[in-house]
Amino acid sequence: MKSNKKYITAWALLGLSIVGLAACDKTGTSSASTNTGGSGSGNSSESTLTIPEPPIVSNVRRIEVTLKTDDIPSGSTFFDGCQPSVVYTDDDTGEEEEVYSRYNMTSYTIYDAETAEVYEPDDALPAGHYICDVYYQNFYIVGDRVEFDVTEATPIEAEEGKGFKTYTTEDLADYHIQNFDKIETLGGHGMPSSGDVDILVVPVQFSNAAAQFKNPDEVKTCLEEAFFAETGETPWESLSSYYYKSSYGKLNIGGEVTPIYTYPVDDTTINSSDISVSTTIATQAVNWLKTEHGYDMSKYDLDKDGYIDGIQIVYATSQTTPGMSGTGDASSSDLWWNFTTNASGSSNVRSPNARRIFWSRYDYVTNTYYSSSEYNGGYYEGKRVDPHTIIHETGHMMGAPDYYSYDRTEGPAGQVDMMDNNVGDHNAYTKMMFNWVAPRVVDGSAKNFTITLKSYTETGDFLLVKPTSDPWNETPYDEYLMLQYYTPTGLNEMDHEGYAEWQQESASGGSNTYGHGGTYEHPGLQIYHVDTRAASYVTPIDENGTATGEAVFDYTDTPRSDEYADRVAGFKEGEAHRIHDNTPSRSHNPDGTTRKAPTELQAVFPSRVNSTGTSSYYSLFGLMTNLYGLESYRETGDETTKEGYYGGDTFSVYQARDYFTNGYFFNDGSRFDWVIQVVEQTDDTITLHFVNTTVAE
Repeated sequence: MKSNKKYITAWALLGLSIVGLAACDKTGTSSASTNTGGSGSGNSSESTLTIPEPPIVSNVRRIEVTLKTDDIPSGSTFFDGCQPSVVYTDDDTGEEEEVYSRYNMTSYTIYDAETAEVYEPDDALPAGHYICDVYYQNFYIVGDRVEFDVTEATPIEAEEGKGFKTYTTEDLADYHIQNFDKIETLGGHGMPSSGDVDILVVPVQFSNAAAQFKNPDEVKTCLEEAFFAETGETPWESLSSYYYKSSYGKLNIGGEVTPIYTYPVDDTTINSSDISVSTTIATQAVNWLKTEHGYDMSKYDLDKDGYIDGIQIVYATSQTTPGMSGTGDASSSDLWWNFTTNASGSSNVRSPNARRIFWSRYDYVTNTYYSSSEYNGGYYEGKRVDPHTIIHETGHMMGAPDYYSYDRTEGPAGQVDMMDNNVGDHNAYTKMMFNWVAPRVVDGSAKNFTITLKSYTETGDFLLVKPTSDPWNETPYDEYLMLQYYTPTGLNEMDHEGYAEWQQESASGGSNTYGHGGTYEHPGLQIYHVDTRAASYVTPIDENGTATGEAVFDYTDTPRSDEYADRVAGFKEGEAHRIHDNTPSRSHNPDGTTRKAPTELQAVFPSRVNSTGTSSYYSLFGLMTNLYGLESYRETGDETTKEGYYGGDTFSVYQARDYFTNGYFFNDGSRFDWVIQVVEQTDDTITLHFVNTTVAE
């Protein structure tokens, strides 16, 4: 281990005058043409840059800065690479504590020793000799100075076995979400996510005239278009064409629109909080189709579990939608909404029954978003279907969770996702659970390399990255970073100029309440922190399989779909449970507590402040500053493009600390040891430079 332990000098300033501290704690990111960091000197020319005098020593209060290493490779950052220790000492009180991680109180300013150019602690640095001034403010302000070197290091171009390992969907087939009843969002017996899956689309009306379809032929036409049309036959996509593209051809949804079922009750007499009415209607509609229309339900049971694979109820009603913004589900306690739930019927392989159902308002399928229709005397002529809602709910039909928060005070996943705000494509975590994609895993087989990602939505290409000290468990159910190159193409294209549902002028006027209100307008790198570690009960057993102690519920690296017993090793492990969620009140630690319980899917933006955790998160929806990218790539010919188009080009622990519950560490306690920088970018590819920051002990 290299150490750079220097008492250059330290100074203490009584009171709260923090001019010196403010001067060194600048924000912002590099715009250097070499793609290295460097915040420069504002309006000063390079020739006038000077390095401040070192701090003045105090005999009473001081900090001592020690670097784990004082020599790091080019492309690394000061904080992640040198890994400073900052120990504050107060001789008056006898206090001594480590304060390097107190990022609201401890600041770092880096100077190029030759040019005096100023850098931030999370800037990727070019080769050179550097000086770092560290300041700590706790009523008093104290400082210390250290020096370090950045050595020129040429990255290799990654290839299989040198930088990453490629997995296939066959490798992950056993970990398909539908194999795990306790991980799948609504339990078992959901709709299959691969193969030729036929579903039933059942239009439902009520006995009162105001809750009946006015034109049955039009209803059938609209629903067939919304659910089963080919690309180009709808204003956007149908449910079927969307999922065929999103799954890269692995899921082919077919089926039929049934005759209209009339539920013999006036909808004005139904208690809107009684959502069990939806499953009652679905069950009765299925029985009616069997007995009155001779339906053979076995053709709708691809996985032969005795349940119809998917029943999508689209109902007419005289009742208004709940007074909610955003997406809702059964937990909204309002029947007249859109949600996915389970019926309680029994399994019957010969004559399958209702199980997983989607309950949707007809007016949410036939809104005028992306419409080419015209209203003509009580009906619409032309295309007017919009399947965004049914696409989202079909994600639940197959077991995917919601990524928005039901607590309504945060938006951790960043909103640009089909299972968040109903726009664009599904992210790679969802697709990996559906077994549509598999990652390239950065595995530590190279420490300094470049790697190129293709458009994620077009190819399914993505990276999974973990600390090298904690290898991936080779399942979707682990903690890791997920990197995918977003492009406004394919399933993202239609929404990239904004989706009508999210276009709402703010109260002050002139701007959209929901930011851009759609998928991102231009390409950029998306980074997510995924923590979907599963938990299970582990019980000690003897050679006869008899329990010899209490079961312990804790995280597992071997998530199992069924109970497993190993009498030789002396334990049995139960099936894996999903315990993390994007709604804080629903996310739990293994001990059942919710305090600091991990978020399942957290978008990491380039800013140092996690603005997805505030009640104004919705104003960030689709903003380009949420993405990593090169300023040199952005479309400078567009007059509406502003300086600072991307939020930044470098990911580091220091930059992302506010997005991690444990600050500079993963939720499992491991330290992420990669700096990732965007170095090249085109319309459909992005090249990243990885530098490992592990320091040998």
